[in-house]
Formats: sequence, structure tokens, C-alpha cells
Amino acid sequence: MTSVIRGDDNFDTAVGDNVVQTHLITTSSQSITASTLTNISGLNATITPSTTSKRIKVIVRWSGEFSTTNNYSCVYGIKRDAIDVGNPASVGSRLVGIAVVAQGYHDPDGSSTPDSVFYSYIDSPATTSATTYHATYLHNSSGTLYNQRTVSDVNTNNYERLTSTIILEEID
Repeated sequence: MTSVIRGDDNFDTAVGDNVVQTHLITTSSQSITASTLTNISGLNATITPSTTSKRIKVIVRWSGEFSTTNNYSCVYGIKRDAIDVGNPASVGSRLVGIAVVAQGYHDPDGSSTPDSVFYSYIDSPATTSATTYHATYLHNSSGTLYNQRTVSDVNTNNYERLTSTIILEEID
């Protein structure tokens, strides 16, 4: 087993027979442009399939909050290198992705209650080259995406900090 330390306490770990995990515990924020698919900062991992017939199971768990209270106007997805994978067919101007926040808090507590989403996809990359998977975010409004924290991030027991993880596992 090997480990690579990333940043403060974020880390990538080789977990077993071709299983890779990136676990984020340090907070971050990033600018989001309306209707532009964006990689979530740091929520990526790289795996090298042992044969071209191997599939990769991608599991994503993201926690954080968007700067506006309309968390119902966003979708989450996965990119293999620069290619979107697992999405439904795009029809018209709809946002497409793999998952949405199952239940969030709209108003008036929209800056102190984090959102979480958990989703997975089994991909067939058909390669033996190093392949990087990214968790993605798409919103119909511009703003700031706060990762592993709430928007306000006040140091009281009414505000949470959470973690995010991406796991890649080679399967038959």
C-alpha cells in the first residue's frame, strides 16, 4: 500500500488491488460560471487499468454549499479526463448530470446548512493508460461553490464542516 500526501490533510491512497481514493478534509471555494460544467476542486483521482477490458467503478461523495439558496438548479457528474461519462442524453437546454442534492435547505438557513450528494458510475475506459476521473458541478447561476464547509463557515455548533471523497476501483 502506498500513500501520497496532498496539500494540508487531503490525501490520495492506494487502498488495495487497484483501488484509489482521494479524501478531502480541507475547505476550499471556487468560482462557478452559470451553465458551465466545472471540475470540483481537488475531487479527482487517477487510476491505471491493468487491461483494456477492465471497468472502473467511480464513487463520489461531495459535501459543501453553493453561495445562492437555489440548490435545486444544479447537477453533479463525472469526467474521465476531459470526457463527460454517465450522463443522460442532452435534450434542449436542460442541465444534465448523474445526481442532484436529494434534499437541501432552501431559506432562511441557506448559508449554514451544507448539501451532500452521493453517486456512482461504472465506466469502461478501454485503456491501460493512467486515467483521471473528476467530480463535476453544473449550476444555472454563477456564484461560489464552497467545498467541505458551509457558505458562512461560522465557528459555532450551528455550522458544519464535512468531508468529500472520490474512490476508483478496477472491476471485471
